[in-house]
Amino acid sequence: MGNFSKILFACLFLTGCTSLIYQPDKYLYAHPDQFKTKFEAFTFNSLDGTKLSAWKLFSKTKNPKNLLVFFHGNAQNLTSHFVNAVWMAEHGYDILIFDYRGYGLSEGKPYPKGVSEDGLAFLNYAYGDFKKGGYEKFIVYTQSLGGAIALRSLEDFNHRDEISLLVLDSTFLSPREVAREKTNRLFKYLISNDYTANPELKHLTMPVLSIHSTEDFVIAYFLGQDLFNKIPNPHKEFWTFNVRGHGDVFFVENQKYRDLFLKYVQNLK
Repeated sequence: MGNFSKILFACLFLTGCTSLIYQPDKYLYAHPDQFKTKFEAFTFNSLDGTKLSAWKLFSKTKNPKNLLVFFHGNAQNLTSHFVNAVWMAEHGYDILIFDYRGYGLSEGKPYPKGVSEDGLAFLNYAYGDFKKGGYEKFIVYTQSLGGAIALRSLEDFNHRDEISLLVLDSTFLSPREVAREKTNRLFKYLISNDYTANPELKHLTMPVLSIHSTEDFVIAYFLGQDLFNKIPNPHKEFWTFNVRGHGDVFFVENQKYRDLFLKYVQNLK
């Protein structure tokens, strides 16, 4: 990255810590009807009362066993990101996905404290749905920036011991780490680490599955590795593949990771 690019990146990143970290829009990218999947659109309140938009995608099988709770990445909104998980509706999964404040139809503007509270409110809502629905497994699936948000939100979530699996897909621990990698440490200490998870990650006592491509061009592979290595929990596993992309594990190599994921969840105790 040249000096001009470094400065441009830093300026974008530092503009209220929003213009690069958060890139929301209101565009409708895709609809569950395109996948012949029943869904319900609803709203719920964040901790400060901000109204957040969410979808529940319903399994195409009777009596779904698993509830998957999806934290999406930094760009666009849930109408693009749900595509990463909608295929699971054919395999006994109900899926919950929401938009952080400022994304899609959610109120407000995104900032670190706010989105952290949004994540906690979403986990609380999803847990209520999990108990009401009588599911067997409660799975939290996070992707890219969604991983960093969820890691912080999980610190304050009172039912961590009931999470069957936490998935960290193409993610990282903190925005400061991403800034350091993108700018060769030039602006590392100008980036706030407020409302990011404690790096000791002692609260991650549930099984953890990390996924990262060695050719990820958005979030460097070593950031995913470092995050995985910091997790003190022995019940963890790391999947890696060598296809250029970001957050597209279920679409590469003839979609082989779909079957691997389903079997992995099925074998969880």
